[in-house]
Amino acid sequence: MDKIQPTGNLEIWKIYEDGTEELHFEEHNVITSGMGVGFAHLFSGSGAGKINDFQILNFQIGSGGAVTNYGVSTYELTTPVTEAAYLTTGSELLIETLSTIKGGIIATASPLVRIPFSNIQKISNTSVRFNLVVDQNSLVESTINEVGLFMRNPRGNSPPNPILVAYRPFTSLVKTSTFSLILKWTISF
Repeated sequence: MDKIQPTGNLEIWKIYEDGTEELHFEEHNVITSGMGVGFAHLFSGSGAGKINDFQILNFQIGSGGAVTNYGVSTYELTTPVTEAAYLTTGSELLIETLSTIKGGIIATASPLVRIPFSNIQKISNTSVRFNLVVDQNSLVESTINEVGLFMRNPRGNSPPNPILVAYRPFTSLVKTSTFSLILKWTISF
């Protein structure tokens, strides 16, 4: 019997208006137990009835990440940013306020960013890259240092209840309007 052992890698790039690119961070991420929960629902037929509910379609950014305090059992960001922080003047992000699954229970609603299908790429037969774009007008003057990917709705609830499937704290940065961020997150199965 084959074992599914997903792995991931995160690159965070600053993209300046003149086209200059600067790598801010690159490291492996943690695939959380939420991925296993989602797969368990998928393979047992006990959760959602539509395949898109098992897709990774949301992400969240935060400011409370600690590189010494996270692991496979992480089920939430330490300090997610607020909707107001995402949607600074001129922001192009699509924010959805959804109640996520945290530790097996449905938590209070929080803002998540929707990942457009056009930002999801097949890299190989076993790898997918999520290009998470934070435009220059989003998160302006926010200090950020953690990010998470969310499976859309493995329980098939209405409205959807996403679950954290990958997480990574990173070196803090202050997001300004002088650059956009591209977080290139590759998941391999």
